[in-house]
Amino acid sequence: MDTRKTVIRMNKEDRRKQILDAAMKVFVDKGFKGSTTLEIAKKADISEVTLFRYFSSKKEMFLQGIEPILLSTLKENITTLNKLSAKEKLEYLLYERISVISKNYQVVKLILTETSLLSELGNGNFTNRIIEILKTMLTQIGVDINNKDFTIRLIMGSMLSFLYMPEKNEETIKNYVDKVVSLIIQENNK
Repeated sequence: MDTRKTVIRMNKEDRRKQILDAAMKVFVDKGFKGSTTLEIAKKADISEVTLFRYFSSKKEMFLQGIEPILLSTLKENITTLNKLSAKEKLEYLLYERISVISKNYQVVKLILTETSLLSELGNGNFTNRIIEILKTMLTQIGVDINNKDFTIRLIMGSMLSFLYMPEKNEETIKNYVDKVVSLIIQENNK
């Protein structure tokens, strides 16, 4: 009986994704400081040497794992919104962010617990970066906002509430978004 393991050849991008997925699972379980590259390699079912062919450090894996969840998808949405009204753009933006947070709530919680680490690593304050992106997006999508601070707090609070109470039901998220957008529009029409 042959007990040798079958080695699966992956292309470079698939292997990177496999390692990042494993790394994020280990980081969620143990935190950044409590995780080792050896644990990540084992979780990815590869050797540590193979891991270092794709990533130079644990820090690089962490930052590349969190970046798309926090920032990339938010920036990419600006182009998606071109053909919608200002209200529809705001609804889309809020719906998309809440869906991403609900889907990735464990990683987002990890990021929030590792904010001091992110500062140490020279990657600034993600919260401030997200607030600035939201302000820019609100301006770009044409939402007339009299009370920008109130609107940003309402949007940020809404997104964070789904961090602690994730929701998978799309209709529930849509209903919530409709109520928040109506409140923002009502507040800004005063």
